[in-house]
Amino acid sequence: MRIVNRKEFLSMPSGTVYSHYMPQVSEGLMIKGDTWTNDWLYQDLLFNVDGETCDEASDRLTDAEENGTSFKLDLNCGSRDGMFDENQLFMVYENSDIEALIKALKGCL
Repeated sequence: MRIVNRKEFLSMPSGTVYSHYMPQVSEGLMIKGDTWTNDWLYQDLLFNVDGETCDEASDRLTDAEENGTSFKLDLNCGSRDGMFDENQLFMVYENSDIEALIKALKGCL
């Protein structure tokens, strides 16, 4: 695993697995998509609720909160970062880290 600055992160290829990093804290688990000059697309692996609209996804979350209803993630829904924080750091997962994550998740099945 490596910690990189925004400039280095933007130069990394699509398919880079990463988390946002603040000193001693990481947040999220994403796959980097295409870079757009000073921005990029990404796929959130933790919080994309399946729904045709934002309202539908919100309704599913409310139902899950109130009734314990199961819901699916939408792992084909991309987003745009759009934050433009020049000081943002990123925790980038290397191949061995990704393999360890896959192994740990497979162990949960």
